[in-house]
Amino acid sequence: MSKLILCSGKRTERPYVMPVTGQRVYSIEELCYYIYNNIYFIDESLISDSLIDWIRTELCLPDRARKLELAIKQGSDYKTLLAVVLCSSDYYTEDEIKKLILAVDEIGKMPLAKRKYIKANSYLKRKLYAGAAAEYERLLISEEAADLSPKDYGDVLHNFAITKLYIYGPERAKETFLNAYERNRRKESLRQYLYTLYLCNDKETFEEKIIEYNILEEQRNDIVLKMEQVDKEAKMSKKMEEINELHRLKNKGRLAEFHDKCAQRISGWIDEVRNM
Repeated sequence: MSKLILCSGKRTERPYVMPVTGQRVYSIEELCYYIYNNIYFIDESLISDSLIDWIRTELCLPDRARKLELAIKQGSDYKTLLAVVLCSSDYYTEDEIKKLILAVDEIGKMPLAKRKYIKANSYLKRKLYAGAAAEYERLLISEEAADLSPKDYGDVLHNFAITKLYIYGPERAKETFLNAYERNRRKESLRQYLYTLYLCNDKETFEEKIIEYNILEEQRNDIVLKMEQVDKEAKMSKKMEEINELHRLKNKGRLAEFHDKCAQRISGWIDEVRNM
């Protein structure tokens, strides 16, 4: 968790792993914190049999688990179930819980397309690029996409392009940035498109688009300077040093050491993802 949480309840050694995000929570306070700070991200599927069982057995809160089961049996709505969980600890005040319930009401009144967009953006904010990409793509091909204005549709494409950039690289992202700009006419989408052209070393197309979209020479030079700075910083970064070291080990035939370093690097990446 990204905040110091004082726990008055039991802290289990067996955390509950949140669906999709993989976030681990170890106490009722951490569960409440997760709900409160991810309200635009989670949905009704959160209050599942497995979560209720975890609350009962791991947190030793059988009464709270029974209240949740009874509420579900009585057909209580989603916000009531959230309130039952949040009232399990003193981490949030009554006023804070009421504000959260009002937020749930507001979310429920939103058009489905907007709710899906917010959910996808939540994945992107947490650097869960694969999950975000899947959500954006589902939204773009859904019936609800027809309710989006050209600008909003372009904004979805823009964020979808960002996920492609992180997952596949600039080659797969550039056309999506262009499609975004053709709809939303945002300078940022056009700028990102030009960045990806430059990163793909497609200088000819880059110069053609500079002319086509009437980019001023000063703006063009700013883009080139930015890309040159990024390239220089990347070459001098610690991560690039690690990659170069791997190349040296492999070229020298020190394969055992090469494989050990690769395993360490992969393990580090896994830890980074788990700590998001």
